[in-house]
Amino acid sequence: MDLKKFKPTFVSVISVIGIILGIPFGAYCLTLKGGASLGGVLVFGIVIGLAILLAIDRMLASFFDTKKLSLIEFGMCVICLLMYFAVKD
Repeated sequence: MDLKKFKPTFVSVISVIGIILGIPFGAYCLTLKGGASLGGVLVFGIVIGLAILLAIDRMLASFFDTKKLSLIEFGMCVICLLMYFAVKD
């Protein structure tokens, strides 16, 4: 398997891991009783968001250098986390 053919970036690796882990966990959460099954719906919503993010990342990877794109994506993730922790009470 040639990884250069797939052009992995930071977001693509994180998205694939999130999708692989999210689908079984979301399916399990849907089997719970009552309001607890809402967690499965929320997990599947996150999985759909990750799939959309992965599609956008793959389009950008075909146009730009993957190393620069990975650095930009990592920087954006760090900035989002810093903003989250700064606003969090």
